[in-house]
Amino acid sequence: MDSNLKDIQIGSNRKTMMQQQIKKNPVVDVPSQDKIRILLLGETGVGKTTFINAFANYIKFETLKDAKSGDMEISIPSKFTITDENYINRTIKIGKDDSNEQFESLGASSTLECRSHIFHTAKNKRIELIDTPGIGDTRGLDQDKKNFENILYFISNFKFLNGICILLKPNNSRLNVIFRFYIQELLSNLHQSAKDNIVFCFTNSRGTFYRPGDTLPPLKKQLEEFNKRSNVEIKANKDTMYCFDNESFRFLAAMKDGIPFTDADEQNFAESWDKSVNESFRLIEYIKTRPPHKVKHTLSLNNSRNTVTLLSKPLAEIERLIQINIKLIKEKQKELEDIGQITEKLKDKLNFLQLELEPLALKYPRTVCTNNKCIKILEIEQTNIKTIDYTTHCCSCCQLTNIRCDETNNTALRSCSAMVAGECKVCGCYWNEHIYITYENKISVKFKKPIMKTKKAIIEKCQKRINKLQKEQRKINEINFKFAQFLRQNAIYSSCDTYVDYLNHFIKEERIKKGANDDGEIINELVITKGNYLKKIEVIKQAIENNDSSMPPISPKDIVELEQQLYNLKRNGSALKKMKDEAERNQTNAFTNNEKHYMPNFIRRNKIKFKNI
Repeated sequence: MDSNLKDIQIGSNRKTMMQQQIKKNPVVDVPSQDKIRILLLGETGVGKTTFINAFANYIKFETLKDAKSGDMEISIPSKFTITDENYINRTIKIGKDDSNEQFESLGASSTLECRSHIFHTAKNKRIELIDTPGIGDTRGLDQDKKNFENILYFISNFKFLNGICILLKPNNSRLNVIFRFYIQELLSNLHQSAKDNIVFCFTNSRGTFYRPGDTLPPLKKQLEEFNKRSNVEIKANKDTMYCFDNESFRFLAAMKDGIPFTDADEQNFAESWDKSVNESFRLIEYIKTRPPHKVKHTLSLNNSRNTVTLLSKPLAEIERLIQINIKLIKEKQKELEDIGQITEKLKDKLNFLQLELEPLALKYPRTVCTNNKCIKILEIEQTNIKTIDYTTHCCSCCQLTNIRCDETNNTALRSCSAMVAGECKVCGCYWNEHIYITYENKISVKFKKPIMKTKKAIIEKCQKRINKLQKEQRKINEINFKFAQFLRQNAIYSSCDTYVDYLNHFIKEERIKKGANDDGEIINELVITKGNYLKKIEVIKQAIENNDSSMPPISPKDIVELEQQLYNLKRNGSALKKMKDEAERNQTNAFTNNEKHYMPNFIRRNKIKFKNI
């Protein structure tokens, strides 16, 4: 065995120290021989979770005997049923509970969200396996599409992938539409060069003599048909096919749980273990020869989708800010109309106020309650404008990992440590009245002093400012409609519109703040904006369904240009840019926190000849 492999070590007991080290010395995400990143895809129930757990132990223990005497490495909690010698079913549960894994829903993907599992080997080398929700979920095609869009969203955080591993059962003689779905969707969102990074891993292959079995003929047929349709050749040969039997890992887990087996059983599974260890190393050796697939450069479609999503909340916030600033100017106009001649004493009354937003990052992500009883309504100094202070911090340092930042109606909040059976143990409100936030907007009051001397001139100046704000508002809405068109033309999964969600959230806030003397102008304008947006969405939907040539498709390049037009807006462009940048920074931080690292905890010398891992 190569000297670089002598110190392959895995373990999770130093995870905290490891993560602190990573924060101090962040890893630059560039392709290198020291990092191998593999995306795992497969049908629900094919065994991705078992594959990852088994892989962690294959590179830790050379033999089943070594594994039996050592500590198992459990990357992902799981459970399975085994029949003991008395034909009684026994449930084996391994690992600690994890909100990202569900065990009770038969046929539903047990993995809820994508997660990286990073194994640190000798000399700072890293093998990263990306676990993903299964395709073929019993909840239907919409759930599959949603799962796949989550996969694309997740891998858009990377600059490169070394391998794309499709897990298959070796005895499936009828590969169905599910297989075609994830091959087609994968290559329609990645560059076609990703075909050179695709490999096929067959699980549970002991029953097919460690060969692909009945799955191979239909697999080759599907790939040939795909080549004819798309002119993309995906190779299926010994270099790209790997046969594992991860039952040997389950056998190990059952033994450690105290279930007795015969010597013959152990000998059979010891052979299975040896085969799987060799296949693991052969897989890594092959993937190291593949040119890294540059995700960041080629996943432009998904990057553009992400940009539009990140801008949803800032655009809704700026929409409300414009309405507030217009209201303040109109109030000043009315005040000026009610006074007589301008005198020296009245000069201070000529100033009008405008609000500006400045995003401020929170030290830690926070889950707060939006219920009326859990908030405070504050009045912004020198104005009659009210704002809401979310004073009930139900989880002041929220450790949720599988959640998109600053989203309303996010079901991931059910897994927040503050929630018990969907109800908050801090404030007593339900999970859906909470939001997960990573930044707050500081409101600053700016005084605008007109240089005009006559009342008429000042009122006209105020009207010009209203006109300019309304012009920016129209531009923002125009761009927002194009964003919506882009999402609907390119979405795999037709999810609900986050921009509408945020408008609803801000309308709710304004209704809470509305006092007896408030004419509800801001609420009315936000409701009108929402109505116009939804009408436009219907037009877009109809045009797409009817292949209307009068509505040409919006490209990722168009999105880049439209985004820049937003930032170039004189009055609100800078605030939009800051809010989007803050949302993006928080997304990156949340993504990093979602990685699970496994640090060496002891040295085991292997004799396997394996180069430079």
